[in-house]
Amino acid sequence: KLRMVNLAAPCLSLQLMDAGFVHCDPHEGNMMLLEDGRLGLIDFGLVAQMTNIHQESMASAILSLLAEDYRALVPCFRGMGILNSDRDDAELMRPGETQPFAEALEEALTGGGEKERLVQDGMGLDRRRAFGQLYEELSGLAFRYYFTLPSYYILVMRSFVTLEGIAFAADPDFNMYTTSSPYAFRRLLSPRTDDGKKLLKQTVLEDVSSRQRLRLFSLLQGSLISGKRQSKDLTRTATKTVMDVLL
Repeated sequence: KLRMVNLAAPCLSLQLMDAGFVHCDPHEGNMMLLEDGRLGLIDFGLVAQMTNIHQESMASAILSLLAEDYRALVPCFRGMGILNSDRDDAELMRPGETQPFAEALEEALTGGGEKERLVQDGMGLDRRRAFGQLYEELSGLAFRYYFTLPSYYILVMRSFVTLEGIAFAADPDFNMYTTSSPYAFRRLLSPRTDDGKKLLKQTVLEDVSSRQRLRLFSLLQGSLISGKRQSKDLTRTATKTVMDVLL
């Protein structure tokens, strides 16, 4: 089962970030290990198709989550069609709401405020490590802010959450974010839209002491420390991560 997941997770990540055409029902009955060691997918009755800006925005979102820069998700959500690009921050709030959306999202994802942190299920898994957490938190904010969950986004979340469930049963340390991060890097580094170029600049640069510097180390650090297991040899692991991105 773990071998199948280790093949399926990169496969779906590649579909998401490269082809933009994703198999959205990857349960164990729709996956098979072929005799030559490759993964076979069947039953493409449920799929999602994404545009370039959807892919670029989701790539930026994955890397921002790894870097724990949750406020950077707001422009990603605009590109993904979750937030209306024509509404400013004040217009996103429903009547009676006073907390800005970016602040509320950061609080939800970090467990800030007085909110009690839950777990993904009864197994005691850290919810922050689950790919589907973003979908759950957005659903919880729906009564406070104006936004929509596009059909493609729901289908993509279904796909990765399904695969996560299989993975967690085989390996509780599995992390979908770090598995998909090399593909997200590659997709973001080759933008095909003007908005994608803006997201690239936002994601790979960070402000430090009123100056900008490359954010690659922060992103790699997030990928390594939030990953499946923290490596004892960070230099070797970092080199492998860079090679995964470039190649």
